[in-house]
Amino acid sequence: MRNEDFSIEEIDDPRTFTGELVPDCEKSDELPFEESANSVTVLEYLGEFKALIDACGQVSYFFNMKKFVKAGVNKAKSIASAYHHDLRYYNDQLAEWKVKAERSFAIVTLHALKLGYRMPEKKHFLNLLTLYETRRKAYKDYLSTCLKNQRPLSPNELEAKYQKRLQKALEKKHK
Repeated sequence: MRNEDFSIEEIDDPRTFTGELVPDCEKSDELPFEESANSVTVLEYLGEFKALIDACGQVSYFFNMKKFVKAGVNKAKSIASAYHHDLRYYNDQLAEWKVKAERSFAIVTLHALKLGYRMPEKKHFLNLLTLYETRRKAYKDYLSTCLKNQRPLSPNELEAKYQKRLQKALEKKHK
């Protein structure tokens, strides 16, 4: 900045980098989300967990469409014909999404290990996520809350929260 025969070079002042020159009204007492290796791992873990849930949802969709098109269910046949898809298309997509789900599971497992979490048995866990849409929706809700709170949950904690949700729904139904 230049003002009446003198110049101020803020980039030369080391206080610029430490925040000492920031006016008090602009300072915040809250600590920003840390960009440490652990926080990056948390974000990667949550993002990849969401990708895993999405992949399992796609596996479920293509499995059901394959099954229903093969069985000749009218609604499935009309959807397939509207998009010009045949049984081979659904077989190919199912195989592709299964691979993507297994890949996402492997990546989530790596991030979970970094965070100190233990993953459930792969086949069982993938089947649970693939078969139950309510579980997928609940897990996604929990993961969005984790992102807001900047605190991840282990797969076991996610399942425990889901089981509590089911229990509450069952109790509410029987009242």
